[in-house]
Amino acid sequence: MAENQQSMFGHKVIFLNPDFPGHGEVFRQLREDEYEFFFVEDFRDAKNVLREFKDSICFVFADESVQKRKTINFILSCAADESLKSTIFYILTSDLDSKEKKALKGASPCYEGMIKLNPKTFFLVQDIEGKLEEKNAKGRRQYVRVSCSADKSAVALAQLDGCAYKLKMHDISIVGSACSIEPKFSQFFEKGTVIPTISFSLAGRQIWVGGVTVYGIFPADGAVKLVLLFKKPLVDEDKSFVHRYIGDKFEDAVDTIIKIHPKDESDYTKDFGKDEDK
Repeated sequence: MAENQQSMFGHKVIFLNPDFPGHGEVFRQLREDEYEFFFVEDFRDAKNVLREFKDSICFVFADESVQKRKTINFILSCAADESLKSTIFYILTSDLDSKEKKALKGASPCYEGMIKLNPKTFFLVQDIEGKLEEKNAKGRRQYVRVSCSADKSAVALAQLDGCAYKLKMHDISIVGSACSIEPKFSQFFEKGTVIPTISFSLAGRQIWVGGVTVYGIFPADGAVKLVLLFKKPLVDEDKSFVHRYIGDKFEDAVDTIIKIHPKDESDYTKDFGKDEDK
C-alpha cells in the first residue's frame, strides 16, 4: 500500500484465534473507539484473509505450548512470503520462553512483539490500543464506515420544504452516510443545505435523525451522490445498531474470502525451523 493511502486509511486489524480471556470487553471498547477489526477463527483461513487485507495488523492469541508453536511457525512462514511479509504481528499470550523468543527473531520485521494477557481487561485494552495508535491503525479516518450499496433495502427518506425525497444509501457510519439521488433533484441539495428530518432504513430498522448537513455533492454513475453528516450524535440504541450492522458486514467480508479460497493445509505444529510450507 502506498504511504499516502496508508496515512489515509490506516490498517485493517485482524484477530486470529480471537477467544482470549476478556475478548468481549476488548472488542466492545475497540468498536466504541472506532477501530476497523475482523475475526479469523481458523489458521487455515488466515493467509487468505491477510492476502486480501494487505498491510494488516494481526493479533494472534496463543497461550499453551502447541498453540504458541503453531503461531510462531505461522508468523515465520508469513515473514518469508512476499505476499504477506508486510503484515504486522503481535502475539497475545501470558509468556514466551527463551526458545520461542529466539525463534521469533527470524520473523523480523513482521513480528513486533508480545502483548501480555492481563486479568484486568482495562489494561489489556490499553496495551492493544497503544499498539494500534503507534501503528496509525485508523489513518486519518476517525469513524468506521461500511458499504451498504448492495443492500437494496438500504434507503433514506429526506423531508425538505414540504417534500419527501427517496435516496439510495451507499455507506453508513455513526456520524453520517453517503447517499445518491436523481440528478433532477440535486438543485435542492446544494452543499451546506440542512435537511431537518431524515430517516434511514437499514436491515429492517428505521433510524430517525433530527437533521443532517449536506457536506459534499458530486456526480456519480448517472446519479448525484450526497455526503450527509448528522448534526447530532445518534442515540445510544441507534449507535449500537449501526456498530452491529458494520460488524456483521465485516464478518460477511471475511466469510466471502474464506469461501472462495482453498484452506491452508500446512502443518504449523512442527518444531521451529522446519520447512512447513513445502
